[in-house]
Amino acid sequence: MWFRKMIVILAKLAMKCLPQKWVDILKDSPYLLAMYTKNIHHSGILYQLPTIAEAQKQYDKYLTFQDKRLQKYVTANMGLSPLNIVICVDSSDEKLFKRTLDSINDSRHYGHIIVWSSSEIQSVLTSVSNSFTELSIDFISELNSAFLSSEQLEAPCFIVFSGDVISSSLGHSLAANILQITKVAYVDTDILPLDKSKRTQPDFKPDWNPDLQLTNGYIRSGVWISSLRTFSNTSPELHAFCIVRFLSEQYLRHNIKDIVHIPLVLVSRATVELSMNEGRAYLSEVLSKHAELVDSTEAVFHLRWPLKNLPLVSLIIPTRNGMELVKSCIDSILQKTTYSNYEILLVDNGSDDDDCLRYFSTLDEHPQIRVLEYKEPFNYSAINNFAAKHARGDVLALVNNDIEVISADWLSDMVSQVMRSDIGCVGAKLLYSSNRIQHAGVVMGYGGGAGHAHKYFPADHQGYMNRLIATQNYSAVTAACLLVSKEDFWAVGGLNEQDLAIAFNDVDFCLKVLELGKRNLYCAEAVLYHHESVSRGAEDTIDKQLRFNKELAYLQQRWGHIIDMDPAYNPNLTQNRENFAIKELH
Repeated sequence: MWFRKMIVILAKLAMKCLPQKWVDILKDSPYLLAMYTKNIHHSGILYQLPTIAEAQKQYDKYLTFQDKRLQKYVTANMGLSPLNIVICVDSSDEKLFKRTLDSINDSRHYGHIIVWSSSEIQSVLTSVSNSFTELSIDFISELNSAFLSSEQLEAPCFIVFSGDVISSSLGHSLAANILQITKVAYVDTDILPLDKSKRTQPDFKPDWNPDLQLTNGYIRSGVWISSLRTFSNTSPELHAFCIVRFLSEQYLRHNIKDIVHIPLVLVSRATVELSMNEGRAYLSEVLSKHAELVDSTEAVFHLRWPLKNLPLVSLIIPTRNGMELVKSCIDSILQKTTYSNYEILLVDNGSDDDDCLRYFSTLDEHPQIRVLEYKEPFNYSAINNFAAKHARGDVLALVNNDIEVISADWLSDMVSQVMRSDIGCVGAKLLYSSNRIQHAGVVMGYGGGAGHAHKYFPADHQGYMNRLIATQNYSAVTAACLLVSKEDFWAVGGLNEQDLAIAFNDVDFCLKVLELGKRNLYCAEAVLYHHESVSRGAEDTIDKQLRFNKELAYLQQRWGHIIDMDPAYNPNLTQNRENFAIKELH
């Protein structure tokens, strides 16, 4: 791997030294492009994150950029109503409490302050609050306390934790971004340790991502709510509040459009908190009414949703020859998969290898396997549509012939997700043979079209904000291993075989499923190998390059609005690499 890495590094240095005209000529060579891409893949060089110093430099640039944007809000929103603040206190640390009060005092737009803390520590904090005589502060131990008036309970408020520092532009930013229908809004956060003056480690969050909240609780502070009365669960943890709100009967029935994400860093926290331990006992009880908490780490929850029955899953595997790949794929499914109610449809697209044909004949005798013949020229979309018409299952699984099972419960986990009424397509965590990430959700905008989140990261990496190990919603997932109900498959007309024969058909398909009002989902617990494009080869001819560019153009024309602003990503993150680094600002 080190040799390949050196080749890539030298190639990158050479490209910087050459005139741009020469660089463009080299990029037009399909062979050179394919060779360069292959070496990048094996070297893992695209995974390399910026150093701590580089990342900090980029974030400093971002903060300068944000300050200019916030100043525009301040200029445009001078007549603001005072903002009510709720401070949740779970520690008697007076320094943390004072820091939050200082930031509120400096903000110029504060209203009533409600401090939610246990009665045991209220007396400790009272002495601190007495030094802020200009602030209207009340202590309560329950938000439904009779101490609060009906007017206070019905008023909107902004909720933070003791130790959080609030931006002086918070009120202006909320006024500029909150809509009339907004019930909940949340902001991005970063870290400002007590003993330091430099802000660092921003959490650039996606737009409302219900399943990421369920498994990772990514919204933890800096939440605006339209009515304080709704914040009445028995746990003061904000990630628990957002989970309970989503799981409520009202929000299971309706599409959620009233939760707004403001992609500005408006709250600085004292410490890094990406753990599901806070409020764990309460959350476990709440979640148990909806899903089984199969396993969990300190960082994330693993949920398996209940199944009324075990639906038949039709695994569609297209191939042309490739006996070793197909054998490895099917053997791993038959030998390792714990979920038993499935059939395999092996679609033979014109194989001409005698050994393969004999092997396929033996497979056709297996009670769970059928071999279908598709004699037309290779068209990935058409092949899968053809097989879907022959599928007996209520669930379709699109599976590449270069897939190999790693986690035995992969199908159980994916089926439990796809059978939820609000979920459309479900994708798996796929690894290259080198144990680097091949797929962990698709992000729109990478390379001007779409790419794979955390591509080339080590398999055991937690990812940005734990997003490699947490099941969550993405706009799209790859069809190298994708589950969808047969009903949803045909509701959008299957895969687009006219415009997208080879590339981006899965992305286009997933985005059409989104238009049904469903959410697509990356299932982090379902782990498989994907020995990508071993059978088809690289895009190393002029014809293949022309076809790819034509399909990319179609994707950009059809889905340009999502390519420009993927709700599962963040506009402050780069689209040049798949590593969640901060966007370059010039």
